[in-house]
Amino acid sequence: MADVRRPTDERAGYPPRRLTAAVLAIGAIALGALGVVAIVETASRAITSTSPVATTVVGEYTEERLVADRRGSRYAPFRYVIVELPDGTAADVRSDDLDVGADATVYRSDSGAVFETPPSAPGPIEWAVCASAVAGALALGVGSVRAMRRPTRS
Repeated sequence: MADVRRPTDERAGYPPRRLTAAVLAIGAIALGALGVVAIVETASRAITSTSPVATTVVGEYTEERLVADRRGSRYAPFRYVIVELPDGTAADVRSDDLDVGADATVYRSDSGAVFETPPSAPGPIEWAVCASAVAGALALGVGSVRAMRRPTRS
């Protein structure tokens, strides 16, 4: 008589397949959501246009912000100036160079944000990070589906 062995689903030392698939699926959903948010934010920065606006600097103030580097985190002072726009509204601009009372050219985006210099467009590394997040989410999704399938043995 031939020895017929049935494949078993027991994997000594491993969690159940359903748990592995669930964890991979949750990771895929989370990473996919982060990837979509990153792509939307990067694309919106890429298509945003700015226009130069002539303003007058009317005030300044310093604000303490938390900054972090490889040695830890600490509070650092940041200088902001208040500029008066041609339509009569005021805007805050982070600047170390603009003096109070001086005429200055600032850049206003489509959304109304004001910058001292025009913001740079996203570079290839930012797009690569977005693509990697989406690729990682797809890989985790495939891993989740494969974890649910029982191995076929011949």
